[in-house]
Formats: sequence, C-alpha cells, structure tokens
Amino acid sequence: MLEAFSAYIKNIAVFLLFAAFAEMLMPENNFKKYISLVMGLILLSTVAKPMLLIFQKGADMELKTLQQTLSFWSREYDVENTENAIWNETMILNIYKKELEKALQEDLQNRFQTSMTVTAQIDTTEENYGAVLSVTLQGEMEKEEEMKQYMKKKYDIENVYIEGS
Repeated sequence: MLEAFSAYIKNIAVFLLFAAFAEMLMPENNFKKYISLVMGLILLSTVAKPMLLIFQKGADMELKTLQQTLSFWSREYDVENTENAIWNETMILNIYKKELEKALQEDLQNRFQTSMTVTAQIDTTEENYGAVLSVTLQGEMEKEEEMKQYMKKKYDIENVYIEGS
C-alpha cells in the first residue's frame, strides 16, 4: 500500500515538473492560457485517478453479472442447437466423403485409363476422425493388384476392395 502511495506521489511530482517546464518554454501569446488549462485538466485527472478506481469496482460487478448472463445464455443456446450441430457435422462429413471419392476416382482414372466408381468409408472416431478406412472400386479393371499397391503407397489406404471385374 505504501509503495502504491509513493508511486502516486511520484507521478504527480513528475507531471508537475513537466507542466512547469512546458509553460516556461511557451512564448507569451494566446496559446499559453490554453496550454495551462490542458495541463491543469491532466493534473486533475492524475490526482483523481485513485478515486475513480474505487468507483470502478461497482462497474466490475456489473461487468461480471453481464458476463455470467451471457455465459448462461450461450450454454442454453448450445443445448438447443445440439441437433443442428450433429446435422452440420453429418453434412460436412458427407461433403468431405464425396469430394474425396471424386478426387480418388479422377486420380485412378487418369493413372490407369479405366472407368470406375469409388466408394470410401471414413473413420468417425475421435482418434482418427476423417481418416480413410477402406475404398471400394467398382467397374471393369485390368490392373487390380497394381491399383491396390498404388492406393496403399500414395494414399496409405490398406483396405482396397475391387468389385465387378
């Protein structure tokens, strides 16, 4: 407490020295009275700052009340929107799966010049969310084993199933 009071007095003293020095450097004209007014207002705010901090404690209580109210509303909002979150997650996973299948299909068709459809199974567990569990290739293909090795090497997919050959 004594250190805070000491720092408070030092701040006032330093400001007073600065204000006196600034007034001495100013020439005698109309602006000198405005500079004195501004310096006086700054000095007043410097002196009144600790008292203003005492009154701000009530504002902190209001702020905490507002924060708790917003927190309560957000928790209530989260409970109401759990179904929406699940639906959004399902939609995102479906879009990811379709885009992945499309990219794999284009890559395999360009690499092996064959027509096929690709179906992927995606991991939905927390540990490997979004990882490819298996891929099923459907269509007439000649280089089945080479395709399996290619998928394993390039995409690190162990389970590649081929149907319809």
